[in-house]
Amino acid sequence: LRVSKGAKTTNVESMTAEIELMEERRWQAMIDNDIDALKTLLHSQMRYTHSNATVDTKDSYITAIENKVFDYRNVETKDTEIQLIGENDLGLVNGKALISVLAGGRELTLDCRYTCLWKHTDSGWQFLAWHNTPLPK
Repeated sequence: LRVSKGAKTTNVESMTAEIELMEERRWQAMIDNDIDALKTLLHSQMRYTHSNATVDTKDSYITAIENKVFDYRNVETKDTEIQLIGENDLGLVNGKALISVLAGGRELTLDCRYTCLWKHTDSGWQFLAWHNTPLPK
């Protein structure tokens, strides 16, 4: 994990640590098929852009996980960087991920770079956006 200090408040370290924890909770909820946790973690306006360019909303993504369209098995992240944006209400996360998932009945291992966005709300940090690009083999 590498943290960029582009923010103005003295809470940069605690805010980025909180986003890092929320990322871990999100991945674990996806692996555990924890629908209640995902309903809390995902922002109502979330957009999840998959490596095949399809896009899910919060509702469609939760439904897909609940119905095991996406059955996440394992995730390893590295080279993670978290930056606070704007009034420190957006957390931009970039990194690499190795994702094992059963998707549409096919066992896949996705080796990718990703960008995701967390938004600070009255309920705390919520996951707003995801986009990933496969790394060349």
